[in-house]
Formats: sequence, C-alpha cells, structure tokens
Amino acid sequence: MEKNDSALIAIKEQDILEHKDEITGYLKQVAWTPDSKKSKSDIDLSFLIATSKALGVNEQDTISILKSAIRISNDRILLSNTCNVVLNAIRRGYSLGKHMAELYGKSSGLELLKQKNDLGNLHQSELPEFHDKSQTQTAVLLFTSASYILYDLKDVRADEASSIQIDFGGIPEITLTRPSQGIQSSLYYYGAYLERSGIVTSDLHLLKITELFFERMLDEIQVRREGLKYSEAFTNNHYKLEKTEFIIQGFEKQSSISVKGITFNRIQMEDIVANKKAKHLFKRYAERLMCYDMERKKNPLNELGGLPSVTMADGKPGTGKSMLIAATATILQEKCDMLGYNFLFWPMPENIVSTYQGGTAERAMEWFKPMQDPNKIIFAPIDDAENNLQERTRQGVSAGVREFIGVFLRNTEGAYAINYGNRLISLFTNIPDQIDKAVLSRIQMRASMNGASTSEDFMDQDYLWWRKYNKIDEDFVNLSNPLDYTYMDAQKAALSLGELTTDNYTFGNDEVKHLFDSTTQNFDVDSHEFFGEFYTTVLKKYPFFSSRDLRNIQKAVDARIIDFDLPEIWWEKPDEFFSKEYDTKLLILKKLMKENMRGVTFGQLRLFEALNYIENAVRINQTGIEREIKERAKQLYIQKRANETMLRGDIND
Repeated sequence: MEKNDSALIAIKEQDILEHKDEITGYLKQVAWTPDSKKSKSDIDLSFLIATSKALGVNEQDTISILKSAIRISNDRILLSNTCNVVLNAIRRGYSLGKHMAELYGKSSGLELLKQKNDLGNLHQSELPEFHDKSQTQTAVLLFTSASYILYDLKDVRADEASSIQIDFGGIPEITLTRPSQGIQSSLYYYGAYLERSGIVTSDLHLLKITELFFERMLDEIQVRREGLKYSEAFTNNHYKLEKTEFIIQGFEKQSSISVKGITFNRIQMEDIVANKKAKHLFKRYAERLMCYDMERKKNPLNELGGLPSVTMADGKPGTGKSMLIAATATILQEKCDMLGYNFLFWPMPENIVSTYQGGTAERAMEWFKPMQDPNKIIFAPIDDAENNLQERTRQGVSAGVREFIGVFLRNTEGAYAINYGNRLISLFTNIPDQIDKAVLSRIQMRASMNGASTSEDFMDQDYLWWRKYNKIDEDFVNLSNPLDYTYMDAQKAALSLGELTTDNYTFGNDEVKHLFDSTTQNFDVDSHEFFGEFYTTVLKKYPFFSSRDLRNIQKAVDARIIDFDLPEIWWEKPDEFFSKEYDTKLLILKKLMKENMRGVTFGQLRLFEALNYIENAVRINQTGIEREIKERAKQLYIQKRANETMLRGDIND
C-alpha cells in the first residue's frame, strides 16, 4: 500500500564537525596491517609494496593521503582546487559516517554492550550479539562515508572525469570488525592507490580514482548487507543532512549522477486541439501537485482524495499525447517558478531496458530514486508505455521488460511507494491493451485522447498551422473565414468535468449497458446495495475486474469532488494560500470542496465514474482481441489474394 513516510531525521553541521579533527589525523597518516590472505586472488597487490622494503607478514604499514595530495598538486604550500575538494569530501564523508555509527550504537543497544565489555561485565552469551552489532555499525559508517563522498563529488569536473580511463583493480579487503578498523583499512588502501599504484599523476586522476574506490566500497557493503544482523535500527530510519539534498535510506545505493530535469518545449494547453477531458484532467493534476506543503512534506489533497499518483492517457498516434506531456510540464514549471519551488521534469529514459541480466532493474531503480525526493515537484511521464510495460504473458517479452515491470510495481504500490503528494507518474500509449494487467491496475485516473473529431477541431488545427503566414502578410492566406465561428473557441479550457458530461450517462458498450439494466431491475441506483450487486455482476462477466479497480473508481469520485479551480489570486499573492501553514490550507480546500458539490449529488458522481471506469477498462481489454481479429483477417485476405494471383498465373519473376 502507498504510505506517507515518517519525517526524515535531520543531521546537523555540528554533528559532522565533532569528528573533523579525528578524520584529519587519519588523512595525515593512517596505519594498517594488510592481510593478503583476505585479499581476492584476482586483485594485483603489487602496488602495496613500499618503495624501500617489502611488507613482511603481520607488519604494520603507514601511508599519508595528505602527502600524496601535495605531490599530485605539485605545490608544497597550497593544494590544487580539485585536490582540496576531494580531501574535504573524504573528511566530511568519514565524519558523517562516524556520526551515523554513533546513532546506530545508541539506537541498537550496542553502546550498552560496549560499556559492559569495557567494565568486564559482558556475559559470554552476549558476545555474538556484541560482535554482530559491531560489524553492522562499521558497515553503517563505511556505507554512509562512501555515499556522501560520491554525492559531494558528483558535479566536480564531471565531463572531464567521465573521459578518464584508469585501470582500477578493486579493494583488497573490507574490514568490518569495528569502526576504527573500518576507517583505517579503507583509508589505507585508498592511500596506497594514490602513493604506490603509479596511475595517479594528476588531480583529475585523483578525482577519478576516488570515485572508483568509493563506488566499489558501496558495492562491497551492499553485497554483504544481507548478512548484517541487527540492522533495523539503521534501515528503519531515513536521514537527511540539513541544507543539502543528501539522504541516507538504509543500505540503498544513492545515484552518483547529478539529477537535473530534462529540458522540454514549452507549449500551452490551448495549442492542443480537441482532447478537452484529457487537457482538463492534466491541468487539474498539475494544480493539485502545487498544493504540496514543502514544510510538512505532505499534500492536503491527499487527505481529501483525488490526487492520483499514477495516471494514463491513451489514443491513436498523432492525437496530441506528446504535446500533452510538454503542456503539463509547462504548467508545472511556470507555477513552480511563481512559488519558488524546485521542479523536476523526469521522463523515463529510452534506454531503460538493458540486454544484461539485472541491468534493467538497476537502471529502473536509479530512475525511481529521484522521485523519492520530498523537496521537489516531480512530473515523470512514460511515453510509448507499451514498449517497456508490455503484458508479461505475451510471447517474446524480454527479461528486461519483466525486470522493469517488477520495479515499477514495487515503487508505485508497496513498501517502496512513499507518497508525499509531490509527484505524478503518467503513462502515454497508443496501445493500452498491450500494457501489463498489473500495471494497468495501478492507474488511478485514465483519459482517452481521440484527437480532432469536429469541423471546428480541424479548422483550429489548420489555423495553428497557417497563422504564421498571416503574420507575414494578411493577404497571403486567400481563403474566407467561417461566418459563425471564431478560431480556437472550441479549444477553450473546460471549467469542470461536469461541463464535459451530461446528466444521463451515455453508454458506449452494449454489454456494460445490459449489466447495468439487469441490476437496476432489482435495485435502486440510489442505494449502496445497487453498487455491490452491480460490481458483482461485472466481475462475473469480466474476471479481470478486482478490488483494485474499485479503489480506482473511488479515486475517480474523489477527483470529481475536488474538481475546482484554484483562485487566480493565490498565484498572484501566495500568502493567500500557498504560504499558509498546512492545517489552514486543508481547511480552505475543504471549504472549496463543499462549494464545488453544490448542484450535484454524491450518488450521481459515483454512478457516472463507476460506469465510465468500467467501460474504459472493458474497452482496453477488448481492443487487443479486436486488433488480433483484424490482423488475422488481414493475413487471410492476403493469402486469398495470393492464391487467386497464383491460379491466374499472374506472377512476375
């Protein structure tokens, strides 16, 4: 189930400064006794050999990371800017790691075990727990340190560093016995690369080897995390370093890539011809996202309902789906600029499906990670959704598609699906029936995009094309204008969904109408009993119908109840609403909701949305069957014509 996440635990700057001097000491000189028996056989350890002597068995060695940085900077007084940035990132990373290790020690009970051990009061039966928690504490320290170092360096000379190729052999050993040894061993091997590998000859090489080393350290901890005991005291909480976007969520690897929104062509909803309902719905979605409270990290419209987290627009090619994506992003960007919010336009990348086993899942998790950021308004469209979210039972569907669907389902409804109310994931597709059934069930609001269908629509679409010539020369387009129509009037935005519907529902599917009529013979539509019996009848006819569909119908009704415009004055003067505290905003929205319900009953909305949803679901389900029938008929027709041609002997070589 989707859930609101608990507040992030803040890490203050002072928490880091407390450990600064200790980590500085390690950077000046770190001592360690390398254990070649623990090292992996495929890693070349020759760089660990000191220039003056070979290391003997159990012999301690010392290395100075600071001296290596001075050598690389080629300046005994000042470090180069890059070297300085790298060393500061390492010092802050390990200082933060020390703080996180201390938090784990207190919350897990390890601190009490240490006190008993120091006093000689630790019972033998407590030793396994003591050692297990010490290992987990060390893993917390190293994982946090490496995560922050990569976060802090992700934008430093990124283009230059990406072009550097370095032969990195890996880390010989990761020691988790206790925190002090974890720090010493990791910094010793890092320093050995700088001092003795012979491959770090410039500050750009230093930056590259730092990223490679700590990226591998993260991987090593992740491999071991299943074996770490008593880790809940760390993984059950989320932490955020104040005044930054750095977040630690258990042993989940954070993206080392700088998250920057994709640029898009800005267009207005009015530039899209027809599709009034789809345009209205997506305008509403955008406005509802903007009600998100940055301080409380929640959206009051989540409490009122009607704020979908996954939506879909479907229609044949060329009906305006890609334009709708751009128009929705335009609204959100403009509104975010007005209110000073950060906006992330985060479309799914085209190369999400990998040919390597497990590669797609990793790419998908990287795509979903930025969507967990509670400090941004996020719009994440998936264009041509049928390509990467195909029905898994279809013949020939790749393992990569199955991996992506698995990640999608977990991140849209499940333990991973943290719903702050600040993001919208939207699917856009030409072939909705080919989308996986479990994915379709996650979609809470759907809109059909049929494109231009009236004389006015086609005239307006033409007008958007030829008006550029009119701007050059008014006499160039020498055709008469319509007598009783002003261009683009048909494309004006609807004020509400009620404006786009009639009091009496118009059925588009005879079978659904028959189910409705048969139910109304025995039950009044104004009763709860009617809906219970109607849904049961639908289920018998269409086995794909489920409780999740019912929840989606409920979500659609919620959306209709809050289908009101936000007053224009709010955008001009944010203090009227957006700058108010959360509880006040909730009260204001409740008042607007009640006003919006005047003239319409709950029962009318419920019936309309139930019928509309069920007809859409049936349409999508049957479209695939009809497409296969037409394709089969086409093949039979071609075969028939081919046979006739062959019998006539009308075949050219």
